[in-house]
Amino acid sequence: MKFKGFWYDGLMISVTAVFAAIFIAMTFFFEPRLALTECAGFALVCVIAVYRALSAKNRYKRFLIKTSKKLDYTDSKVLSGFPFPVAVCDGDGYISWCNAGFLNEISKGDISAADNISKFTDGIKKNELVNRDGTSVLVDGRYYTVFSVSYKSSGKDYSALYFLDNTSLKKTELEYFNSRPYAVLIEMDNLDGSRSDLRDSELAEIRSRIEGVLDDWSESYDSVMKKISEDRYLIITEQKNFSRMTQDRFSILETVRNYEYKEMKTGATLSIGVSGGSDIRACEKGARKALEMALGRGGDQVAIKHKDGYDYIGGVSKSAEKRNKVKSRIVGSALAELMKSSSNIVIMGHSYTDLDAIGSAVGLACAAENFGIPVYIATDKKKTLAASLIEKLSIEGMGNLIIGQEKAAELLDKKSLLIVVDTHIVSFVEFPKLYDIAETKVIIDHHRRAAGDIEDAVIFHHDPGASSACEMVTELLQYMDSEMKISKTVAEALLAGIMLDTKDFVIGTGVRTFEAAAFLKDKKADMISVKKLFANSLEVNKLRTRVISSAENFMGCAVSVVDFDSPEVRIIAAQAADELLKVSGIKASFVMFENAGAINISARSLGEINVQIIMESLGGGGHQTMAACQLKGYDMTKANFALQGAINNFFENN
Repeated sequence: MKFKGFWYDGLMISVTAVFAAIFIAMTFFFEPRLALTECAGFALVCVIAVYRALSAKNRYKRFLIKTSKKLDYTDSKVLSGFPFPVAVCDGDGYISWCNAGFLNEISKGDISAADNISKFTDGIKKNELVNRDGTSVLVDGRYYTVFSVSYKSSGKDYSALYFLDNTSLKKTELEYFNSRPYAVLIEMDNLDGSRSDLRDSELAEIRSRIEGVLDDWSESYDSVMKKISEDRYLIITEQKNFSRMTQDRFSILETVRNYEYKEMKTGATLSIGVSGGSDIRACEKGARKALEMALGRGGDQVAIKHKDGYDYIGGVSKSAEKRNKVKSRIVGSALAELMKSSSNIVIMGHSYTDLDAIGSAVGLACAAENFGIPVYIATDKKKTLAASLIEKLSIEGMGNLIIGQEKAAELLDKKSLLIVVDTHIVSFVEFPKLYDIAETKVIIDHHRRAAGDIEDAVIFHHDPGASSACEMVTELLQYMDSEMKISKTVAEALLAGIMLDTKDFVIGTGVRTFEAAAFLKDKKADMISVKKLFANSLEVNKLRTRVISSAENFMGCAVSVVDFDSPEVRIIAAQAADELLKVSGIKASFVMFENAGAINISARSLGEINVQIIMESLGGGGHQTMAACQLKGYDMTKANFALQGAINNFFENN
């Protein structure tokens, strides 16, 4: 039953008081004695009105009791005798009746005719309570489950709501989830390689001090830490402590990154893998996988494994270059044996292949030809950013290496070998059909590791510290066969890939990058010929300038939108993003263009901003200094807002 509420009395009294005051004032001029009598009567009315206002809630309680008598005698007796709170609501959710339990426990005696049941159910309305099979609500710090029974009386709809107190069960449930086990696996990386000028005793002292910092950090979260190897530590903790670590965004990363020894930064960083599970064994197994993911993404970050994939914290540092070439030697020898035992070899890269993908494929094709194994490079000539290199291969008599998807699918058999270069993500490969057909796969990639990687590869050669896939292949060629013959054309293809990803040896280069370049130079690679592979038409240069001139500065990042159609739009966008990094004050660049019904974003940086993290938040990926994403179902305005939000979130979290 719905009422206007007791405020109606106050309104009527106020209006009456105004008219009475006016009438008394007018009477005073004509009959002062009569006016005094009227004042006495008015005062009496005011006293009665105040009394009614103060007793409004008590009168409503009496109304509820009176209303309950309208219920069936048996129903009223049963409801009143329930040991838990019960309330009866009308069709609009206004309380028509309640028992003593409801008055005392739920409303605390504070109830009026204008109160809706939603006031006592944490804002949940009556219709939602009726349509659910038990609804959890929080009332004054206690948990209740509300059940409902609907019925009709005198042609009107009513609902009886039963409040069952399950606070103790909820607290037990909360304690159960808060105490679920979590494993935190920590590896101290980059210490030995970053400070080769330190003595072994000094490195041991630094390692010991950082271990002390880790121990203190673990103890501050009521967790147990155990050293399991020289540079690896295992922390066992609970869900509630892990939540605190996440809220603090694992501040231990920055603490160790900035740790100083003798007033000099040590260069040490941490890679952390975290996972929960049903038991400690499952937690430790998941943490190992998460740590592999953190290391594969360049280290200095946290990878948190959950049922839907991984979450990442950190990753702002550049990938540490590993000068030890032992892994390259082992992989090179294993790959050579695998090639020799294959009936034929098909090599493919990522979709819209570039000079790094095609160049590294050409290098591996050279190795296969040295072993006398039939080899082919599968790519779509109409969807490539390396058209100049493919044309050069044709001129040099190597055009027969390039084939399409259908021919490649026909060639693959049980003894065939599929090599994927410059990507390790299943959804990014150029021809997913070939990936599904092939039984033996090899992955060679330098991009930071991401979820959705190829897990069934016989050889997974992944090095995020390398500048490019061409650098990695150049190293492998030196260990695959000491008598390896590398032609001038192959050397130039590999050098072109290195120059593309390093922006002419500016970004992401290390000692091994220049060693690879020196090796290729020794194989007669001509820099002028390589530079010609980057040449563009006058029209492309004009359009690129147009994109650069329309860029805007957003939080130190250049954001530009391509407002024209061109078959070379991908090349234009990528080159414009590179050129924008040359602008003073710009730390990263993002060029947006529409293609194939989606908004594409080409991202570049000088290393200070990790564009991979920004692109991953939008569903893309890549490397720290070069990444991209594709937004389907977006228009340019919506995509621009999404990009700005991703950039803003990156700065807030890092």
